[in-house]
Amino acid sequence: MKENKNSYSHDLKMKAVMLSFEKGTIAEVAQKFNITSHSLFNWRKNFIIHGPESFSDYGKGKLSTDDKKIFDLKIKIKKLNTQFEIIKGAADYLQNKSLSTFQYITENEDKYSSYLMCKTLGVNLGSYNKWKYEYVSERQKWKITVKEEITRIFIASKKRYGSRRITAELQKSGYQLSSNTVLIYMRELNLYVSVKKNKTRT
Repeated sequence: MKENKNSYSHDLKMKAVMLSFEKGTIAEVAQKFNITSHSLFNWRKNFIIHGPESFSDYGKGKLSTDDKKIFDLKIKIKKLNTQFEIIKGAADYLQNKSLSTFQYITENEDKYSSYLMCKTLGVNLGSYNKWKYEYVSERQKWKITVKEEITRIFIASKKRYGSRRITAELQKSGYQLSSNTVLIYMRELNLYVSVKKNKTRT
């Protein structure tokens, strides 16, 4: 059964969209509000491009022809301004030749929809999505390398080195980390110091 797109109030759409941003998921929120994921995806896209006005009663025959034209013009201006912000941001970002358009898009998805950024910057959305799921940032690569080094040191110490001693060993190799960061990484790696219990003398 198709949804009647006129049956959802402005408040419901706003609540669903804002909750989907907070939770970072569409399917779960769509189920909560008894709507389709496709509808929620479109609401999110319209909200990002046009703002809360996209959920108003405008455009449903309640405005005069002239008011409708004015509203449509405002929407177009908002979209053009957003596209200008995207282009300017990408130009400033891409002055660093080691960075790519795909990186700019993935790092700004909290501000704009990937659909609008790809369309504005002339990028194929399918190619971007494929890259996104294969992309590993330099920060992620560095973290993986550090974790591998932590694991190596921990095993070499026969599981006796805690975060402080491992931090000292890492610093000898040029890694600048705090013992608290190393401790967090050790917990993520499920590495715990093996402590031998002293037998009670009788």
